[in-house]
Amino acid sequence: MSDISQELEAPEVANITEDQADFLKELEAEEAQADFDPEEAKAEKQAEAEQVQMDEQAALLTAMSGLGMIEFSLKRVIHKDFEFTAETKAYAIENLGPVLVKYGALLPGWLAAYDAEIKAAMAVGKLVSEGVSTAQTLKEKDQAEAKASAEEKARVRVAA
Repeated sequence: MSDISQELEAPEVANITEDQADFLKELEAEEAQADFDPEEAKAEKQAEAEQVQMDEQAALLTAMSGLGMIEFSLKRVIHKDFEFTAETKAYAIENLGPVLVKYGALLPGWLAAYDAEIKAAMAVGKLVSEGVSTAQTLKEKDQAEAKASAEEKARVRVAA
């Protein structure tokens, strides 16, 4: 091999003294300090604080929505009057929120803009559910009245 090819293949090792390394570190620190903008840092901290606050609010919304869906489902499956107490709901929402933030299980940010629409859809669902339940109850009542009326007519015929 020629000397030139050996030079190209051999990695170049910089021989920097400790003083030179310290000097380079000082230069880098000065450059970083020169680039530091206290107003920008303050704005970044403010943005981080706002993001934390938005995440916490999103977590509460997510927890409330989830709890509402669970309660709605249980009403349909277990009993129409099933309901968690206000204290239980508050406790669950308070303690679910931090976990949702920690694991990023939040509703997407764009979905928060549709909070009113989501609540409206849940209200319509509740109206439909209650309407179906009421209709069933009224049908059962009508059938019971018809049966009672038929029994009364049968008694009147027997008595006559």
